[in-house]
Amino acid sequence: MENQEKISIDVVLLLPEYVNDICKELNKESDKKDYISFEDGYNPHLTLGMGSILVKNIDNFKKELGLIIEKFEAPEIQITALGAGKYNHFSLEVSESLKNIHTDVFNLISKYNAGTVTKDNFYEMKEHGSLVDWVNNFKVNSAYENYHPHITLGISVKEMLLAFPITFKPVSVGFFHLGVHGTCKKLLNNFDFK
Repeated sequence: MENQEKISIDVVLLLPEYVNDICKELNKESDKKDYISFEDGYNPHLTLGMGSILVKNIDNFKKELGLIIEKFEAPEIQITALGAGKYNHFSLEVSESLKNIHTDVFNLISKYNAGTVTKDNFYEMKEHGSLVDWVNNFKVNSAYENYHPHITLGISVKEMLLAFPITFKPVSVGFFHLGVHGTCKKLLNNFDFK
């Protein structure tokens, strides 16, 4: 990050231990050739918003993000199903409280937006992938009325006997330098709810 003018970021909800344990168990069965292992320091998470920021603005962003998060109580979230697609993931119920947090956080990300990103703006990314386009198009495709978050688990994850819904409250909000496959490993700051 020292040599970078801007970085790609992810502001996320971090999960309680019992949900992390389920995610890690499912991830153990994932194809490690094409996805990361949660045993290597990556954090299962629920994205509130992605974007880019100038490195020189990180401290101001952190201050403002902290003020936003302390206005909210941790939302209750329901995991409704194990989904498939390019990646296996947990599908979620998007409550009004989750939408409100997303809206305030993404408004802040938009305020500090440093423009389009390339692979060089990500943490540990060696080649251009679909994630670069995902971040560059997040506002249009995945924010506000199109906000439908999930928890990514891996690729070719084997089914596990789970009783849905799984209800939880996130433990905190993490601010990460966004990494390969949309992963969260390089934590820049952590924030507690009200």
